[in-house]
Amino acid sequence: MKKPTAAEASLSRQTFNRLRDLVREHAGIDFPDEKRYLLESRVKPRLLAQEVPDFETYADRLEQGDTREIARLVNAVTINETAFFRHPSQFEALEDTILPELVRLHQQEWSGPMRLWSAACSAGDEAYSLAILIRDTIGPRHPRMDYEIVGTDIDTEVLEEARAGRYRKRSVRNVPPAYLRDYFDRSGEAFVVDPAIRDMVEFRPLNLTDAQDMRRMRNFDLIMCANVLIYFNETSKKNVLQGLYRSLRPGGYLFVGGSEALGELDVPLEPVRHEGALAYRRPTNGSVSSRA
Repeated sequence: MKKPTAAEASLSRQTFNRLRDLVREHAGIDFPDEKRYLLESRVKPRLLAQEVPDFETYADRLEQGDTREIARLVNAVTINETAFFRHPSQFEALEDTILPELVRLHQQEWSGPMRLWSAACSAGDEAYSLAILIRDTIGPRHPRMDYEIVGTDIDTEVLEEARAGRYRKRSVRNVPPAYLRDYFDRSGEAFVVDPAIRDMVEFRPLNLTDAQDMRRMRNFDLIMCANVLIYFNETSKKNVLQGLYRSLRPGGYLFVGGSEALGELDVPLEPVRHEGALAYRRPTNGSVSSRA
């Protein structure tokens, strides 16, 4: 009788639990029972690439400590959905209120460059959006201010895409026409970020659930971490949020996704509403008061 091939393999509940545990351990991402089909679809290409016949054999290999393949598995299951200026209300709040406030604090109280972090940055759209905003609007108003922009992601392959700065039309659909003209070059069907903008951003691999990784991320004025927490279970979500809190300097701001309310996660951040955008601010004096 002919044995099923990798392309015909199906993911049993038992092996789903094994792979889910591995993904949770190494990436912090949680796949609930109803997402078994999603994990199967993301892992199956790895079976084909490794020429293993089924999910059970693949799980055996991972559990035996194949670190390279574990890294490839993490890349395969990471959700990479993003776009330039994906949340317009957040960027409006940054331009109109938050970044000018942070500049003023730097001029009056803080030293060093303003530090901006796009966490789980995927292909770099958000990090480059911050760089464009700084270059076009904030920088000219405050020419003496220095800026550091960091983009991090657990997916090492997508970080290479970010460094290349090449995007399809769908990724730039929210970019204002003036920005598209001034900060992108056309290369066939691709939109390529201007080298001056690419030079403003440093991309690094980082696991938000890894305490050692997170200890290296300190004193940020702004952290963008939108539509990331929804992929973690409650324990990981709380740990990640506590890590982001420690990464903010007092007075710094955190943006998350619009559906990611933080009220029940017991982290001392104060909600601050700017028009249609909700940000979270680390208090300067340890107390939290709502300005939402």
